[in-house]
Order: sequence, then C-alpha cells, then structure tokens
Amino acid sequence: MSLLMKMQTQLNDSMPSSAAELISVALDSGDIYSAAAVYGLADFHDKQLLAKLLTEKRRDALKLARWEHTPADVLGLLAGMQDEAVRLRLDKNPATQTQTLNNLYCDEVDISFITLIAKHVHTSAEVLWQILQTTTDLDLVRAVVKNPNADDKTLSLISEQFTGQFDAELASHPATSSDVLMSLYARGNAFIQAAVVCHDSCPVTLFTLAAKQENTLILRHLAANLHIDKRLTARLALDKDYSVRRAAASHKNLPAWVLEELVSDESEYVRRVVAAREDLTSEMMNSLIADADHWVRQWVALNPKLSESQLYSLSQDECKEVRRAVARNSKTNPALLNQLANDPEIWVRAAVANQPNTPASTLNILAEMDDIDVLGGVAANPKTPQKVLQRLSYSISADVRRAVILNSMAIRQTLLPLLDDPYYLNRMMLIQSKALNADDKWTLYDDPDPAVRFILFTWFSRQYQQ
Repeated sequence: MSLLMKMQTQLNDSMPSSAAELISVALDSGDIYSAAAVYGLADFHDKQLLAKLLTEKRRDALKLARWEHTPADVLGLLAGMQDEAVRLRLDKNPATQTQTLNNLYCDEVDISFITLIAKHVHTSAEVLWQILQTTTDLDLVRAVVKNPNADDKTLSLISEQFTGQFDAELASHPATSSDVLMSLYARGNAFIQAAVVCHDSCPVTLFTLAAKQENTLILRHLAANLHIDKRLTARLALDKDYSVRRAAASHKNLPAWVLEELVSDESEYVRRVVAAREDLTSEMMNSLIADADHWVRQWVALNPKLSESQLYSLSQDECKEVRRAVARNSKTNPALLNQLANDPEIWVRAAVANQPNTPASTLNILAEMDDIDVLGGVAANPKTPQKVLQRLSYSISADVRRAVILNSMAIRQTLLPLLDDPYYLNRMMLIQSKALNADDKWTLYDDPDPAVRFILFTWFSRQYQQ
C-alpha cells in the first residue's frame, strides 16, 4: 500500500470532527449511499461534487430513485434528470415529497405518469385539483378521489361532474363535506348509505333518518359512529341483531344500565367487545371471568382494574391465551408472574418475560430456557441484569440479539460486541443507541451493507446540523 493510501485509510478510520470532514469521507469513498446521506449538509461547492457522484451512473440514479430511504433533497435532484425510467421510479417512490411531485407534474404529459402522481400520498391538494381540471379519464379521476389529500372542493366537483360514478369513494373519503354526504345518502344504495352514516362529517339529521331503517348493514355502521348521542347508542345496543349490538357495545357514552344488559348478552361476539372495556364494575368482571367463551375471558384478563384474587382466578384458566393475558396485565404482581413463569405453555412464559413488572430473579430463571420467544422477552426487559444481557448478546438468534440492542438499559460494554453482528439490521439499529458513543458508531463507516452506511452518515449529519 502506498503512503498516500495509508494516510487516506487512517483519515477514514478516524471519526470526522466536522461536517466538512464527513462530506470529504463520503466523496472519497465514492459510495452513493453515504453521499446521499450528507447531500443536505453540503455547501454549494460540495453539493455539486456530490450531485455528480449521485447522478453520473444511470444505474446508481435508478437505485436511488427507487429506494424508499433516499432523502427528499436527493430525490429532488434526481427529478431534474431527463430520464423517463428515473421519473417513473420517483412517481412510485413513497418517499418522494410534495415539492418534487409538483415539479414532476408541471413537466408531465404522459397520463400513466400523471395517474401515478395522482395516487401518491404526498401529492398536494392543489395538484390534485389541477389534475381534475384537465381530465375526464375515469381511472385518473378515481386516483384523485381516492387520494387522502384531496380536499372538499375537489371532492364536491367530482360529485357534481361525475354523479353516481364515484359515490363509494366519496362516501368513505374523510374530506367529503356534509352537503355531499347528504346527496350521497339520498341517491345511494344500502352500501353507500352505510358508509355515509359512519362518516365523521355525517350530518346529525341523517342519524335520525338512518335509525328508522330496518337494514342491518346501515344500523351496524350507524352504531359504529362515535358522534351519535347516548340515547341512540342505547337503542342500537339493544337491537335485535347481534352485529348492531356489537358495534354499539364499544361506545364510551353507553349508559351503565345498558352495559349491564350486554355483559350477559346471548352473543359471545357482543360479550367479547364488552369484556375489552375498561369501565367495568367488579361485578361485571366476575360475570365475564366465568364466561364460557375463552375470548371473553381473555379480553377481561387484560383489564387493569382486576383485583389480585380475580387475576389469580384467571391465571388458573385452562386456556393458555387467558393465562397469557394475565401475564400481560400491567397490574399482575411479581408473585403471580413468578408462578406463570413456570407455565407449561411457551407463549405464557414469553409474556412473563416481556412484562415490566417481572422481577430480576424471575428473569434469571427464564433466561435459562431455550425458547427464542422467551429469551427475546428477557433480552428486551429493562429489569434483566446486565450479565444476562451480555450473555444473550451472543445468542444464535438475531431476534434475541436485536432485543438486547433495543433494551433501554443495555450499557456500552454489552453493546460493543454487537457492532460486529452478522445481521445488518442489528448493526443498523446500534447507530441509534444512546449507550454507544460517536467513535463506537464510526467503526461502521465502511460497513458492507449500504443501508448501514446510509444510516450512519445520516446520524452524523444530524449531529453536525445541531
């Protein structure tokens, strides 16, 4: 190796002390992913150099135009290329931002490309309005009406100009105005009317009209609307059809006397919804604990208002999912968790391992088991002793090692060996660790995986922007 190459290697190995040094390393490496990460940090001169690196090879430009992690400013740079394949990838890339899409639309004449822009989650309401002004193509109009960014002005125009053709899309769009919803309900079939009555902007006058219907589909959707009043909620909660009662059973404004009725409802589907409520009385929970349906018992077992005796009763349940729910309950005490740690079912023990209330002594016991789900829970638990975490950091399971990385209590000495983890995702997650210092993280600057290099240079870029 020449003296110049040795000096360059030493420079790269040494953590950059400034934004300029970071950008210099990215340029010297010739790596498009490192360059993309620092592009937004560069001054005018360095931006030109980085831009050349990012765009001079078409295959690199195509990679970055397609990659969902490419920064918005780099995607904006690529939008300036006169390359149809690059533009196609930008139109499809979920990371492409509003301004870039606006620029792409201004220069676009191909209807298939415009349709992609109309479908994009970042396309502005203004561009969607402009698209609507220039087309009668039904597929393109459908793309506009289904875009969540379309505003009420655009949707009202679609309702007027394409009457009856996009009623289903309009009825479910969150920006549809109450006036349009009234029109949709008046001319729609049962499916359209059902969508209208559960819409957040549904006019109150339609609640009364829909409540007179005998159609179960409409009543069920009406019951699911959180804006209906207590009296209507009570009426629907006592409907003859179980699906309507089930939809109403989750309402916060459900009268107490109605809730008491639903606790013993003939349908287990209704009782399951009731069991998931947190406003149950002790008497109601006792009734649900004894329910024949294990899903009902499972839902009530998660209730933080359960007493210790009620939790203990559920911990003896024959259904493993009920016992697992007890292990997940935030109010389950350490003694009961210790008992459940010896449960014959792996999923129950795994729930104990993930439970923040589980004491270190119990976690030590669970750490001796060989099931990956249990060990993963132990590795993620903030109460797990550091010596156990250090041992688990050498697990053959990438998931267990990743759980150690994500553990908020893992210290630097525990995490350092994982910088050499064979799984790229684990190395990538270490870059965000607060326990490791910048020098530790810089060892990944020439990582074989491009995503790791990108995340590392992005992390350093943010440090220098602060």
